[in-house]
Amino acid sequence: MTTSGASSPSWKPWALIGGLLVLPLCLCRFCLVSGLGATALGMIGLGGLVMAEARPAQEAAEGFLSALRDGQWEAAYARCTTSFQRELGRPEELAQQDGGERRPASWSFSRWSVKTENGIKRAELGGTLTVASGERLGFSLELRARSTGSDEVWEVHAFTFHD
Repeated sequence: MTTSGASSPSWKPWALIGGLLVLPLCLCRFCLVSGLGATALGMIGLGGLVMAEARPAQEAAEGFLSALRDGQWEAAYARCTTSFQRELGRPEELAQQDGGERRPASWSFSRWSVKTENGIKRAELGGTLTVASGERLGFSLELRARSTGSDEVWEVHAFTFHD
């Protein structure tokens, strides 16, 4: 039995070339997927850091809004910076301004930021607030941190409704 032409299989060089072309694509796809995963985890971590830094300010804002909701005008007034207290006047004037139909009933925060400018640490929080009359309004709070020994106390510096 005779064989016609002893030729080597031609698929081997092509398989090698194909493998060399496909391998970088697979690696790039892996890098892309793992890179997106790392980016997503990084963003979640960064969001967690921002939220952790904003948490004490948000707790102070919650305390202020809760005092307004409950009609505890002296407690709400005590949570304000001295300059905001001067602007407000007295706790009774805070009751006139933010009591009655404009008294907060419920709220949710949708944005917050914390930054330090000229040595003053401030936080800006905002969101949606439902007042006693049932009307929904946008609102914002500016808070400032004051050092008391080794602790930090957040106080309300401004409270604004956005009709």
